Amino acid sequence: MEPNGDIVKNIIELRESLKIFDQRLSQLKDTVRMVDQNNIDKYNELREILKGLGADDSSNKAKILEIEDAMDRLQKQLEKFAKLQDVKILDKYLSFIDPSRFLSKEDVIKIVEEYMSSKKWS
Repeated sequence: MEPNGDIVKNIIELRESLKIFDQRLSQLKDTVRMVDQNNIDKYNELREILKGLGADDSSNKAKILEIEDAMDRLQKQLEKFAKLQDVKILDKYLSFIDPSRFLSKEDVIKIVEEYMSSKKWS
């Protein structure tokens, strides 16, 4: 009976080993399921973040277009201003002519008062 006893003993050990293996396999399945769920959750979070970034990107593009338009309008207005060199030339001519030599302060006051009292001003 010893050979049968060894076989029974081996079968019992194999059965216990199979139970342990089955438990470990079940734990691994649970772990894999948990990791998969975590990956799905992270994927969904990242997708939402990317959607938000896409919306921010569209908003930023619109703001950039507005700024570019404002800068174009500002540049067009700046083109209408006199250049520094032109102002310096006018300054030289005015200092050369010196209009204060032709009229006194009293003359200017008199001319302004006459103009203000005329019908052109009213």
